[in-house]
Amino acid sequence: MSEPTASPSRISRAVEMLPVFAALLLHALAHGRWLLCVPAAGLMAAMVLLDKRPGYSSRRLLISAVVVGAGGATLSGLWPMPAPIPPIVMGSICGALVGLSTFAAICGRQTYAIIYALLLVSLSAAVRGSTAVYVGLAAVAASLLGVAFARGRLGAAGLVGGLGFGAFVLVMLGASFGLWRFVRASEGVLTDTLLDLMQNAPPVSGMTLQSEITLERQGRMPDAGKLLMELRGARPERLRTVVFDTFDGERWTTSRELRQTLLALTPPSPGEALRETKLTLLEHLRPYLPAPAGTREIKGVATHVLGGWMLRADTRQGSTLTLHHEGREQLPAEPPPAASLTALPEALRAELRPLALELTRGATTPRERAAALERWFREHHEYSLTVDLSGEGSPLAVLIRERRPAWCTYFASAMAALLRSLDVPARLAGGFVPPEERSASGAAQVRERDAHAWVEVYLEEEGRFVPFDPTPWRSREALLGKEQPGGLGAIWGAFTSALSAPPTWLVVAALVGWRLVARYRRKRTLRPREAMRGADPGLTAAYARYLRAMKRGAGLVPSPTETDEELLLRLRAARGARAVALAEEFITHYRRARYGGGAADPASLGALTSELERTLRQER
Repeated sequence: MSEPTASPSRISRAVEMLPVFAALLLHALAHGRWLLCVPAAGLMAAMVLLDKRPGYSSRRLLISAVVVGAGGATLSGLWPMPAPIPPIVMGSICGALVGLSTFAAICGRQTYAIIYALLLVSLSAAVRGSTAVYVGLAAVAASLLGVAFARGRLGAAGLVGGLGFGAFVLVMLGASFGLWRFVRASEGVLTDTLLDLMQNAPPVSGMTLQSEITLERQGRMPDAGKLLMELRGARPERLRTVVFDTFDGERWTTSRELRQTLLALTPPSPGEALRETKLTLLEHLRPYLPAPAGTREIKGVATHVLGGWMLRADTRQGSTLTLHHEGREQLPAEPPPAASLTALPEALRAELRPLALELTRGATTPRERAAALERWFREHHEYSLTVDLSGEGSPLAVLIRERRPAWCTYFASAMAALLRSLDVPARLAGGFVPPEERSASGAAQVRERDAHAWVEVYLEEEGRFVPFDPTPWRSREALLGKEQPGGLGAIWGAFTSALSAPPTWLVVAALVGWRLVARYRRKRTLRPREAMRGADPGLTAAYARYLRAMKRGAGLVPSPTETDEELLLRLRAARGARAVALAEEFITHYRRARYGGGAADPASLGALTSELERTLRQER
């Protein structure tokens, strides 16, 4: 009689392990970590074929996580994982999840196994997308449906049961994605804090992702330290995003001519030596595509080139692009610009031209004048996160005459306006300056605070726009060391960033809905059975514990009209003879005390329930 029941038991265990098998397949496809996933899958298959089920304990679970996590860290050193967080950290986390899901699966802890498997899925799929990864995701979805419909459990549970299972999967997927978002948002902060608690940079205005800039007489830069992108490979000097060529004295905008002009990148010649930079976008920057001057080719996204060599693309958060660019980072040659690049309001020109002539005394060419102004701003001004340009005359004239402190936008605007007053074509460019420091993963992490503005001057001898940066970098770096938030504040910022993500609220809503459905089901189940429990508190508590044992150990929840005999029939179909015998013995003692008029023996009922709980755990 034992042999006929062994095969269905093996089939049932194999079906319950399907999500873990699918998660291991996806992880191996996404990262090529077959040496970690194949042994784990082989161990599960061997346990099913041999009909072995090791005993479950928290200690063994922890050991499996540590051992396999160490193996994952070792493999990450040999074959680095393409993740935006340090490979050894990513490898350790994924390895631990492989160990946790595998051990929970072979011990029959299906709920825990699915939770660990879905976490592994989220960390695997969010790193790199490909056809193979999408196949793995489809396998995960199919495995979840297979488990849901195994033995007709989902159908037997009805609509409420189906909604409950759907809510469970939704919550786990949302929680997994939320964990990934939090790890990605906080990794740079945690790495920087561990390496150097004083390396956080200050907030910036975010002007590099705006369509215009307005120069106010008074203002302060907002706190903006969000991690935007990561760079691997060659580190560019600047990443350009916008060009402002129209200035009315207070506001910089991009002209319609630049926005409607379409250019094309010059493809690299065979054998041409170019620098390669891999750019991973951690935030949604659409349609802006940061790229260095002299970019020749971009792989991973369709790119449009506007006037001023501004790159635009329909990028996705988490995507990684490959940029090939020249080492000199110079813009392509182009015809001389129109007279609009020397345009200024007459009142402002009259106010700034005497200052420009004085500051560029001795300089005769546009290059010499631009270099003189760049040097003067750097040597005679201080960088500040606040600006106060109240006083006589225009804000730029006050900034220059009284050498007021300001930030990059004001210095670049003042220099460009001074050059225009001398009829030198100049415009404002914005983007990011990647930091020289790299994280533990070897990536240069670009944050909002790394946004920057500089001047591009057209030099006829070169036939192109050439960058000049008047920002006093020495005082900027000195100030930012004082203005930076502490490590705990930065970590809290990353945490709040993760909380503000829409998937987080989706998880919260799904979790609340799941709890409401569970409470409704519990009330429907328990209300009609109150009469069966009787008024004796000891009997009531014993019967409640018996129902909890059936639910936790065998996944059986009685419907409002289901009798104890019908519940026992379902237990007989799901578990072995020992568990059924204990449940029948409990019901016999319970009814004898409830209806036979005998005294209740809570100790005997409690011992039977304890033994039933142990047996159900062993038979899973």
